[in-house]
Order: sequence, then C-alpha cells, then structure tokens
Amino acid sequence: MSPAREVLDAELAGRLATLTLRTRKAVEGLTAGMHRSPHRGASVVFVEHRAYRPGDDPRWLDWKAFARNDRHVVKRFEQESRLRATLVLDGSGSMDWSGAPDRVTKHEYAATILGALAYVLVHQADATALVAFDETAHTHLPPRGSADHLDAVLRALARPPRPGSGTRTRAALEWVAERAGRRGLVVVASDLLDFDDKALAPIGHLVSRGHDVLVIHVLDPVELELPFDGPARFVGCEGEAPVDLDPAEVRAAYRAEVARFVADRRHRCLTSGARYVFARTDTPPEHVLAAALGGPTAEGGRGL
Repeated sequence: MSPAREVLDAELAGRLATLTLRTRKAVEGLTAGMHRSPHRGASVVFVEHRAYRPGDDPRWLDWKAFARNDRHVVKRFEQESRLRATLVLDGSGSMDWSGAPDRVTKHEYAATILGALAYVLVHQADATALVAFDETAHTHLPPRGSADHLDAVLRALARPPRPGSGTRTRAALEWVAERAGRRGLVVVASDLLDFDDKALAPIGHLVSRGHDVLVIHVLDPVELELPFDGPARFVGCEGEAPVDLDPAEVRAAYRAEVARFVADRRHRCLTSGARYVFARTDTPPEHVLAAALGGPTAEGGRGL
C-alpha cells in the first residue's frame, strides 16, 4: 500500500483522494488538448542510450539501434539527466478562500496545478522537491523521483493552510534560494497577496543562479470583480480588521486597483527574469498547465 493510502486522518485522506483525482484529470486534459506532448525531453543534445523500461515514452525508442542490436533502447538527452524541480506552494490564510461554494479554494486550485506538475515530472524521472510556506517555510520534501515520493508530495499538497496564518513571501523564497542547489526549475504558486515591496526580490536571485523560475498567480474571480450587491462586511483571512462597505459604491475603483496589482506582480516577475502565468480558479487547470509547460495557451486565465 502506498504511503498516501496509509494516512489515518480521514479528512486528509478525503482531501488527498480529491486532489489526486483533480491532478490526473488535469494531466489527461492537458495531453488531450495539446498538439504536442508536454514531455520535456526534446533537448537537441543527445547523450547516450539506455535500456528501455516499462512506462518510458515510446517516442524516444531508437528503432535504428533496435534493428542493429535487436534490443530496445531509448535516447537520453543532456537536459534529461539534470533537471531538478522545486515546487513552492503559498499556504497562507488568504489562499484558503473561495468566492463560491461550488468552486475550489485558491489553495486547492494551486495544489492541483503543482500536483499535476509533480505527476508529469516524476513520470519523467525528474527530481522534484516541494516547499510550502506561510510566515515560514513549514513543509519541505527533498528532491526525489519515485512513485512513493509523488504520493508524499500529493499528501503534503492536500493539507489545508493553517487558519489565519500570515504571509512572508520574501523569507520563503530566500529559504528556497539557499537550498535549491544547482540550476533547475522553480515553480511558485501563490495569490501574491504580500505587500512587502521586496516580497518578490529573491526571484531575481534564483534567476541569476541559473534557475528557470515560473510564477503561477492564482486569484478567485470574486477577488477580481467584487460582484456583491448590497452592504456587506468583509473579514480578512490573515487577521485584518473587518471592513463594512457597499460594493456598488467602490466597485469601479476596486477593479482598477486590482488590475494595477496584477499588472505590478506580472511586471515584477518578468523584469526579474521569471515566467508568469495568471490563473483564475474558474479556469480549467489544464489551460494553466499548458502555459506552464510551454503549450499553446499564452496565459492560464482569461485575464481581467
């Protein structure tokens, strides 16, 4: 029995089962909707052959070598032997929110995206690490490439944020930068609701050290649109004081401010050398995955 199935906490087991299902559906939807496979092994630098193993992509079989030696071997490329990925999940209180009862929280949506990426990476035999943070980097799984490790990653992703926890993105990314090792892939999934002016500064440090950094900016449509009618009380997810207001009176100004916020976060990521994907939680996860893996979709969401 896999480690993920040995969890005694029934609530966590239920979350894990749901996450695993969403993850697999997202990967299936991605591969069905793309003209090219998202498999990363398309490097042009050939390194060596190795014996075929069950589960290997048959596209990398070398049929000429088979004709010569009557033995199935697959081609290995330079990049294939050195990719190390670190998946970084924002587990702060603001992520544990959904604007509709039938929609997943931002944390659940981000966990699905990262879980699907872990699924793809592990099935390519890439070393995949996981870091989850709020005010500290409270979860760290070192890079591994086994099926058991994928179970451990999904189990960690399924854990909900700590209620009311704050956000210290800069400290978390600095922690990642110190431990990410040699050049690799770093994927950050967050709502980026950290208003420290230096919150995203460590991205530039990661890029300067040779990492390919991808930031997936996750927001709920309600956060973008403020669609409520009538006076309402808004309660912060990270200990902020409640605010009483009539959404209709501030909606236009609010939407303009949110648009500036999203544009600012995108600008900061791009000028630091990272890639940026905007992801609304009402967008099919496979669209975000296509963007993350360099597929035909330019951005994960429909925008503002």
